[in-house]
Amino acid sequence: MRNVYLICYDVADAKRLRRTYKTMRGYGTPVQYSVFRCELSAVERQLLRESLWEILNWDHDRVMLIDLGPAGARGDECIEFWGDPRVEPPARRAVIV
Repeated sequence: MRNVYLICYDVADAKRLRRTYKTMRGYGTPVQYSVFRCELSAVERQLLRESLWEILNWDHDRVMLIDLGPAGARGDECIEFWGDPRVEPPARRAVIV
């Protein structure tokens, strides 16, 4: 099962910041500077964690993960933008077969 995460980071060094941004682009969509919306399985979440832990300096940097719930459910409906969003969250509809 995939969950939607809002991932925010604060990186003190410009080089680590660029590497963090490039890594995050592989896992999700930027919604603001240093804020990404990611749909991740448990394995993908662990891979992201391992990737970021190789880059970041925990004495100066920090990352916050917010679990918004399952993809296609509340996780897609609980993000609200005021102003012009950089990207729109995907529109999803349930299909019963």
